[in-house]
Amino acid sequence: MIGISDVWEAKQRISEYVHVTPLVSSENISSMTDAFVYFKCENMQKTGSFKARGAFNRILTLSDEQKKQGVCCYSSGNHAQAVCYAAKLLGVKAYVWMPETATPSKVEACRAYGGEITLFGKTGGDCAPLAKEFSEKNGVFYIDPCEDPYIMAGQGTAGLEIMEVLPNADTVFCQVGGGGLMSGVATAIKSLSPKTRVIGVEPETMNCMSNSIHAGRISPIERRYSIADGLAGSAPGPNAFEICSKLLDDIITVSDAEISRATRLLIERCKLTAEPSGAAALAGLLSGKAEYGKNVVCMISGGNYNKEVLADILLNY
Repeated sequence: MIGISDVWEAKQRISEYVHVTPLVSSENISSMTDAFVYFKCENMQKTGSFKARGAFNRILTLSDEQKKQGVCCYSSGNHAQAVCYAAKLLGVKAYVWMPETATPSKVEACRAYGGEITLFGKTGGDCAPLAKEFSEKNGVFYIDPCEDPYIMAGQGTAGLEIMEVLPNADTVFCQVGGGGLMSGVATAIKSLSPKTRVIGVEPETMNCMSNSIHAGRISPIERRYSIADGLAGSAPGPNAFEICSKLLDDIITVSDAEISRATRLLIERCKLTAEPSGAAALAGLLSGKAEYGKNVVCMISGGNYNKEVLADILLNY
């Protein structure tokens, strides 16, 4: 378990490298929900997602010798971009494994940041063993996208920023993929405001965390396609599972159609560009599957969209 002190330390550590992203209100969405709705705009973060927070926090805590050896990771996109970007600014070599199905713009961004990229398999899970094997054989530090406590603490700084601006938040909706973001955000919010409800949101075809929480133990699922590819996972790690099990007030699932409509609403009504994964929290709010009160925050976790996918959403939803 991480604590609020870990998140505060992360905030101090990474402050010169990442943005304090805005908390933006929306009259349009507020009128649809009979609440005051705000968006935490991590789509405006460095590299286009919240992942930069954790990547900087992890690399900054490495020893000089570890930095000389380099870092490695696997990712479908946003974690890879964040690691490559942070590594470049900190003078560290980054080795990254990504699936062949990764969004081309994310792959090119990683290369532009100086990362050495290997494409393999269809999912991030296919790449994971290769990254871990490379780490063990070459003494390169492996950066887990979700389970590393320093990653969680770094992501949790977004939760601190929410509470600094809106300390009377009734509910925070946050998407759940591997659980690193949710673990950090929930730790920060529940430490500062125990009465604030924290709701996790997953795609209904990638509901590994909710499936495990409802079962009371880690219960792998068979992964199926979701338009929210950044939230892919077959089973939560033990650290994320423990934290989410203890701190979440509820966890709900949404369909690809609900995520697509939320993505379009953000673009057309709010002028905020999000990838589908980034719009999942709003889809959770609009689904009506969880109680939310008057002051509501939805996390927009990222804005690194696939152009073809976004075009289909705008044309058909």
